[in-house]
Amino acid sequence: MSRKLPARMFQTVFSALMALFMSFLMSGAISAINIGFPPDFLSHWMHAWGYAFSIALPVILVVAPIVRRLTHALVETPAAPVPVTVRADASATCP
Repeated sequence: MSRKLPARMFQTVFSALMALFMSFLMSGAISAINIGFPPDFLSHWMHAWGYAFSIALPVILVVAPIVRRLTHALVETPAAPVPVTVRADASATCP
């Protein structure tokens, strides 16, 4: 029995994790830039992170499909890798 979520949940879980990590890192960086590192820095950071995550998650859920379409419009779709077949006697002919 697999403990993984079904594949249909991939985009939602990806978006939630992306929002979690990005809001955590960005709120820490912006807090450090704005207030430096006072003794209560962690408290300020966690407060800012709460606001940042609550904004980041819905934004990512809305913006990600738009960004995906724009990316497909601007970038060629990568070709599927071509399977390589090696003959048994190929090593004898290689220099």
